[in-house]
Amino acid sequence: MPDSLHLLHPTPQIKGLHTFIRCKNTSRDEFIFYSKRLIRLVIEYALSLFPFKTTRVETPQGVLYEGRRMESRKICGVSILRAGETMEQAVCDVCKDIRIGKILIQTNLKTGEPELYYLRLPKDIKDFKVILMDATVATGAAAMMAIRVLLDHDVPEENIILASLLMAEIGVHSIAYAFPRVKIVTSALDPEINSKFYVIPGIGNFGDRYFGTEPSDEY
Repeated sequence: MPDSLHLLHPTPQIKGLHTFIRCKNTSRDEFIFYSKRLIRLVIEYALSLFPFKTTRVETPQGVLYEGRRMESRKICGVSILRAGETMEQAVCDVCKDIRIGKILIQTNLKTGEPELYYLRLPKDIKDFKVILMDATVATGAAAMMAIRVLLDHDVPEENIILASLLMAEIGVHSIAYAFPRVKIVTSALDPEINSKFYVIPGIGNFGDRYFGTEPSDEY
């Protein structure tokens, strides 16, 4: 795996959460509950990869404590719609008053290529550290287009962290090859994708299961 990949350590807790969200018989309420727990862990881990500096504070007992503080307070979240939108609340919970951007990218059914349909980003996003969010990454095509959009808005490549619950190995390799300075964070890595571009063994269509739309047996 590329050096830019940062995988959450597969503790029994992480494996347990994945067991719930991967099970096809998990109810929608439980799927949302356990997905939110896992998303929070992914976002917290992603934040730990930003630069920190040493600082000293005084405790209520009058004793100095040497700790760490993030070097930049300018952090922005950008979600790749629609599944990435499910990660917005977690980043808002851990980053006070964070600004959120949105990108909608869909695949052209005739060409098979991703196309940009909607974009809303902070005007000064080039000055921010960016957490790019998508729930699952299969081929990596949508994520790579989103990264290109950020680069077109003058965001330095090294200031971007791509955070996802689940990724396929082929997607990770594609993104890391194209953008080696973008950090990639995920809670699990699956070995392949099928002909419908679902990650295998995967979790199905994350957006459909989370939002309760268009249920399908072809996961």
